[in-house]
Amino acid sequence: MDAGKMYSALVECEPNPIRPKPSITGALVLSDAFAASVPPPTPVAAPRASLEAKTRVSPTSETAEQARANLARARSDLTGAGVDLLDAQQKYSRAKALADQQLELQSDLDAAAIAVDEARASQKSQQASVAQAEAAVGAADASVTQNQINVDHCIITAPIDGIVDTRAVRIGEVVNPGQPIVTLINPDDLWVRADVEESYIDRVKIGDTLAVRLPSGAERSGVVFYRGVDAAYATQRDVSRTKRDIKTFEIRLRVNNDDRRLAVGMTAYVLLPVAK
Repeated sequence: MDAGKMYSALVECEPNPIRPKPSITGALVLSDAFAASVPPPTPVAAPRASLEAKTRVSPTSETAEQARANLARARSDLTGAGVDLLDAQQKYSRAKALADQQLELQSDLDAAAIAVDEARASQKSQQASVAQAEAAVGAADASVTQNQINVDHCIITAPIDGIVDTRAVRIGEVVNPGQPIVTLINPDDLWVRADVEESYIDRVKIGDTLAVRLPSGAERSGVVFYRGVDAAYATQRDVSRTKRDIKTFEIRLRVNNDDRRLAVGMTAYVLLPVAK
C-alpha cells in the first residue's frame, strides 16, 4: 500500500453463557476450582467448560435398602406361617383320626381345628404383609430413580472448552431455570472489531487481509469476515445542515490466536489502505 489509515479496534468474541436446565431451581453449590483442560498448543491452562452442581439429597437409597430388608423379613415370616399351617393341619388330621376311633376327646379335636383356622389366618396376614413390603420396595426404587434424575439434572455442561469470563452466581445462591450462571470465552474464536468511516469503507471487502497491530507493536494479519453499517452513530455530524453526515461502518477481522496473545477487550489497531 502507498499510504495507510489506522483505526482503533477491540478484540471481541461471542460469549457462551451456561444456563441450568429447565428443571433446575433452588440453591446451587459450585466448585471453587475448575479442571484445567485446553487443547494444545495452548501455553497456559484454562478452566474446562464444565461445571458440576451438587445438591443435598434425601437418603432414598437407605430407604430402599430398609424396604428390601423389610420385604425379606416379611417373606421369611410368610414361610414360617406356611410351616405352622402345615403343622396345624397334620395335628388336626391326627386328632380327627383318633376322635373317629373315640380315642380323642371332641374338645381336643375342636382345639386342633381352631389352631388350623388361626394358622390359616396368620398365613393370609403374612401374605398381605409381603404385598405391602413389595409395594414399599417399588416406591423406594422409584424414589431412588427420581432422585438420581434430579441429581443428573444438576450436572451443567458447557458445549465448549474455554476460559471462564464471568461467574454470575456464587456458592449458595439461588438460581432459576434458564438463568446464566457462567460465561465462557473460546480463545480460538476471537475477532477484532473496528469502526471505519464510510469515506474509506469501499476499500474494504469481505475476504480482504488487513494488518492488525497489537499494543505491544507486534503485527499480525486478519481476514475481514463481516462488514456492515453501524447505525448507532455517525463519525462526523453535519451541524451546519449543508452536508450529509458521514456514517460509520463496522468491520470484523478473524485473527489467529494460537499463541493466546489476544484477549477479549484488548485494544488493537487495524491498518486500512487508503491508496493503491
